[in-house]
Amino acid sequence: MDAEEIRAIFKFSALEKNLISSFGIEEELFLPFLLSLKSGGSWSYASEETNSIAVKDVITFYDDENKIGYTLEKIYFFVDPKVVKEEGLVSRLEKCGTKEERELVERPYFITLQAKKIIFAEVNPSLKKITVRELKKKHIQLKGTPAYSAAHELEHLEKGEVKGIPIWTFEYFKEQ
Repeated sequence: MDAEEIRAIFKFSALEKNLISSFGIEEELFLPFLLSLKSGGSWSYASEETNSIAVKDVITFYDDENKIGYTLEKIYFFVDPKVVKEEGLVSRLEKCGTKEERELVERPYFITLQAKKIIFAEVNPSLKKITVRELKKKHIQLKGTPAYSAAHELEHLEKGEVKGIPIWTFEYFKEQ
C-alpha cells in the first residue's frame, strides 16, 4: 500500500466518522450499515440497550444500446426495528455466518418495519457516490429480497442463530 492510498483511506474514514456523528447515534449501532457498505449483504447488531439492522437491496440499470450499466445498491438502516406486519410466505435457501451449507427457511414476502430512525443510502458505483439521508417516516414496507433479509436479521436479534432445515435433507432427481 502506497502513501496515496493510505491518505485516501484516512480521508474516507474521516468522512465516514463525520457522517455517523451527524445522525446523533452511537457509533457501534452503525456497524451493520458499515458492514453492508464495505462487505455487502445485510447485517445486525445488538447490545443490552438497543439494536440495529442494515438491509441491502440492488437494482441493475443497463443500457442495451451502449452495452453498459451499473448496479445501484440501496441500504436501509434501522435503529431499534420492530415488525409491524408480515404478509405472504416464501420458502428459500439461506446461508448464514460460519455455517457451511445453506438451509431452508420460510420468510415473509412483505414486511413492514417501524424504527426509532430509518436511514437510507444509495451507493452508485457508476458515479462513485454514496448518498445518505434520514427518512422522515418511521414505518417502511419491504418486498421480496429486502423483506427476506430484514426477517433474517431480525431473527438474529431475537434468537441469536438463524435455524433452518439443512440442504442435505433435499433429494436429487435426474431428468431423463
